[in-house]
Amino acid sequence: MRMKNFMEDVIIEVFQEIKGTNPDFCSCDKCSRDVIAIALSKIKGRYAASPEGEIFARVEQSNRQVRADALLAVMEALDTVSASPRHDRES
Repeated sequence: MRMKNFMEDVIIEVFQEIKGTNPDFCSCDKCSRDVIAIALSKIKGRYAASPEGEIFARVEQSNRQVRADALLAVMEALDTVSASPRHDRES
């Protein structure tokens, strides 16, 4: 079994839910990946390397505080990327 950061799943899910709420956000692949990377760097990773750890991590994904932390990280990342996208807006 390979190690996996289960917070990546939570961040991606939260991002998909709220990406349309910021009208200044360019939703191209580059900007979307930047938001996910920035958000992941702002929160503590939750890794599993065994079947038991995977079960625990999946249960924890539904924890309200975990989701609230993910939401805050994604919202901050959306603002950061919207303010300074790494590409020209016309492209």
